[in-house]
Amino acid sequence: MKIKNMKDLDKAKDIGMKSLFPKRPKISISMSTCGLALGADRLFQKLTEEKEKTGIKISLHQTGCSGFCNLEPMAMVRLPGKPTLLYTQMTVEKVEQIIQGIRKKKITKKGLFCTIGSDSVSGKPDPELSEIPDYKDIPPFKDQYRLLLGNCGIIDPLSVSEYVAMEGYSALYKALYQMRPEEVIKAVVESGLRGRGGAWFPTGFKWDMARKSSGDEKFVICNADEGDPGAYKDRTIMEGNPFKLFEGIVLAGYAIGSHHGIIYLREEYHHTFEFLNTAIEIAKRYGLLGKNILGSGFNFALNIVRGGGSYVCGEETALMDSLEGEVGDPRLRPPFPIEKGLWERPTIVNNVETLSNVPLIIQNGGKWYANIGTEKAKGTKILSVVGNVKHPGLYEVPLGTNLKQVIFEMAGGPFNGKSIKAVQVGSPFGIFIPADKLDVTLDPEALREMGSMIGSGVIVALDQDTCIVDILHHLLTFFVEESCGKCVPCREGVSRMEELMIEIYNGRATMKDLDILNELGETARDFSLCALGGGAPAPILNGIKDFKKDFEAHIQTGKCPRFS
Repeated sequence: MKIKNMKDLDKAKDIGMKSLFPKRPKISISMSTCGLALGADRLFQKLTEEKEKTGIKISLHQTGCSGFCNLEPMAMVRLPGKPTLLYTQMTVEKVEQIIQGIRKKKITKKGLFCTIGSDSVSGKPDPELSEIPDYKDIPPFKDQYRLLLGNCGIIDPLSVSEYVAMEGYSALYKALYQMRPEEVIKAVVESGLRGRGGAWFPTGFKWDMARKSSGDEKFVICNADEGDPGAYKDRTIMEGNPFKLFEGIVLAGYAIGSHHGIIYLREEYHHTFEFLNTAIEIAKRYGLLGKNILGSGFNFALNIVRGGGSYVCGEETALMDSLEGEVGDPRLRPPFPIEKGLWERPTIVNNVETLSNVPLIIQNGGKWYANIGTEKAKGTKILSVVGNVKHPGLYEVPLGTNLKQVIFEMAGGPFNGKSIKAVQVGSPFGIFIPADKLDVTLDPEALREMGSMIGSGVIVALDQDTCIVDILHHLLTFFVEESCGKCVPCREGVSRMEELMIEIYNGRATMKDLDILNELGETARDFSLCALGGGAPAPILNGIKDFKKDFEAHIQTGKCPRFS
């Protein structure tokens, strides 16, 4: 069906509500990349076979990842009159037991992790589930503020009607019919939204400058070249709630006067590429992309381009070179992309997380969004917490949340009883924060004062047995491999840093080499062309300052502290 007006939106919403809360049992399997890697497709096939064999009246759907891949494959079961049931680490045996339970009209407890909305059906807790906690009360979901991740793992990501039932496309309809482009930009400025890709530039100001730039054609680029080690928040949004991202991209196009959007997708995201292309075709059929969107007369085309497989292509100017068919090298600025970007046309580049915030801002107002977070850092941030913690995964929290709370309360602290030695925030360019300095708020300003950054939001927890020299050695190898080689400070400086780190690691260096390493780091930091060369020295310089004992152990004993 084509959605051309509010009446059509209401019809879609009604269909979506009936799908989300059916009169017959409904089972949804998480079919995102991580779920598929652990056999979710086999579970879905088993459910299909059981349904056909037994004739049981159930509906089967898919969902995306909730952000906690270690709990996959997940299954969400909706039973009429009951709260939603979330099963984790599913197996064929557990699927068969769920089917048997549905046939006997009983709730299967094996594998049942929690309920979702335990008191939302009858207005009070269900006695049959009195011992099963609600997701809001247990890790890893407890204490989160899931604005962007709220629908991930809940709705069918390829169902427009289910997205509309969760207020989807209400923001786009509001903008196209009730707001001028300048008013959309004003709301984004008022919200205080800043780019979530790492630079943290004010989004509304970027859009305003792009709108005022002259050009017969303008572009909106969604940077989905998610290359930071440990990062997968953008993939989770794209596979779990793609229409929210599409809505944000179209809103950006309407705001700056663009009719063409491009999602520049990480080359390694093979499943995501196929999935997003399917979602785009569905959006076109509903009149939500292409010509005459929502019957408003506004046209906007969206397509996907796979990245060049290079980490540096995540930098916006290198990304545009890649889109133009050139080698992805950073450009000298000015001119800036908002003036001369893709094909020398005015261009805005925002990442997935940034653009997905925009529908919420337009729907609820800039002031609403500005009330979340800190005075200078508004909204929420999705953190990818990895390393030695009990509950690794994605945590969406208001900016300004304490790092210590995230590590020890939300993520559960170290899983093996060992102590935390350091936490790296903003991987791979973030510094390693010692355990005694973890009482810091997660916002760009507070971290900048420490010499660190929040970056894309990756947080790596390292336990007491970790050797910082070992970690830095691997980090430098990564930076050298991913350098484009365009500028001398990065090409030569970072390479020489890696050589020195190898000597230190193998016990063939002297303490004087630490001074040379420090000088090389400062030079690369201050004179490199892009953020890769400029950011690579940060963890090295910090490591020499705060974890000198690890360096001394390698230099003086020739052995890594892990093996001594």
